Amino acid sequence: MGDRVDKEEVRKANEVHVLDYLHAKGETLERQGHYYRHPEHDSLVIKDTGHWYWNSRSKGGYGAISFAREYYELTFQDAVRDVNAQDHSKTFSREAERHTAQEFDYPLHQEVKGQENISKYLINERKLDPKIVAALIRNDLLAEDKLKNGIFKWKDSAGKIVGGDRQGTVKMANKRGSFKQILANSKEDGGFRVDIGSPNKIALFESPIDALSYFELKRPENIRLLSMSGLKDQSATAGIRDLIKDCKERGAVVEQVIFAVDNDAAGEQFVNRWSNYLTTLEVDKPKNKDWNIDLVKAKTPAKEKAVEMER
Repeated sequence: MGDRVDKEEVRKANEVHVLDYLHAKGETLERQGHYYRHPEHDSLVIKDTGHWYWNSRSKGGYGAISFAREYYELTFQDAVRDVNAQDHSKTFSREAERHTAQEFDYPLHQEVKGQENISKYLINERKLDPKIVAALIRNDLLAEDKLKNGIFKWKDSAGKIVGGDRQGTVKMANKRGSFKQILANSKEDGGFRVDIGSPNKIALFESPIDALSYFELKRPENIRLLSMSGLKDQSATAGIRDLIKDCKERGAVVEQVIFAVDNDAAGEQFVNRWSNYLTTLEVDKPKNKDWNIDLVKAKTPAKEKAVEMER
C-alpha cells in the first residue's frame, strides 16, 4: 500500500507546536515581539500562534508538519515521523507564553549551583583554556541550567543581565552539532560581551564561543568582545554605540571596530554591507570557518591530525 502513517501518528504530530519542534531539533530562534525569526534566514518568521511564513520563498503554513516539509524538505510521511520522534518536553512555546512582557526576566530558578557539564564541554570539546572558563564563572558570565545547558549571560554596562545564550553540552543530530537557543525576551540589540582591560576597541563575533576562542588565540588587550548571536545589524550598532559612550565617560575614544565573523559567504556579505558605513572598520577572518575551529585545530596534536587526514 506504499509509505503510510496512520491517523493516530498524524493526530499526535498535529498537536506539537512548531516552536517546541524546532526547540527539540536544536534550531536557534530569536524572539521579536509576538514572533520568532530564524537567524540564518531573516525572512523566515514563526508566530506564537504556530503560523509561519517564509517571505523570500512566498511559502507559509501552520504547525510542525508543514514547517518540517518545507524547511527540511521532507515528505508528509517523513515529516510526521520526524515531529513525533523528537523530545518535546522542553516546551519552548509555553515558556514564551509565560514571558509575554517585553522586558527580559532572567530565569534564575533554572540555574544550578555547579557548572560541571558546561565546563567540561567548553574545555574538552571546544578546547578553551580552563582559566578562561573559570574566569567566566567567577564573573557571573557563565552558568548552567537544570537541563545541563550552559548559559552565557548578556550584561550591559551597568552589569544588568539583559539576555542570554543557551548552549547545549550534548551532541545532537543537527547541522549545528549541539543545542543552541537565545533566552526568551532577550534584548533585541544585545549580546554576550566580555571586556578585556579598558576597552577602546570592539570585535564582533557570531557566537560567544567564537569570541572566547579568538581571545585565547590572539590575547588582545583593551578590547570588548561582543557576540551578536548571529549576524545582527542591531547588535552591531548597539555594541559600537555603547562602547563609544563608555569610552567618552573615561575620556577615551574608540580606536578600532573589528569584524571577526565567520569565514563564509554570509559573513562576507555582512562585512561588505558594513564597510559602506564605517571608515574605521577592520576585518579579521579565521583561517577556517570560525574561530573555534581554528582553536580546536591549533590544539589538536600532530598525530591526531595525521589520523584524520588518512580517514
